[in-house]
Amino acid sequence: MVETNTMREIHKIQEEIYEETKNMTATELIRYFEETAKEMENKLEELKKMKKEIVQ
Repeated sequence: MVETNTMREIHKIQEEIYEETKNMTATELIRYFEETAKEMENKLEELKKMKKEIVQ
C-alpha cells in the first residue's frame, strides 16, 4: 500500500499526540483533549472573524 503525504502527516500527528499523552492518567487525558478542543474552537472562531473582515 502506498502511503500518501496526507497519510504520513496523519501518522506524524498521531505519534506526536501519543508521545504527549502516553503517561497521562484517564483524567489527565480527558483534560488534555478538552483543552485542545477548546483551543481549536477559539482558532476557528478567529479565522471566521478574519474571513468576514476580508469579505466585507
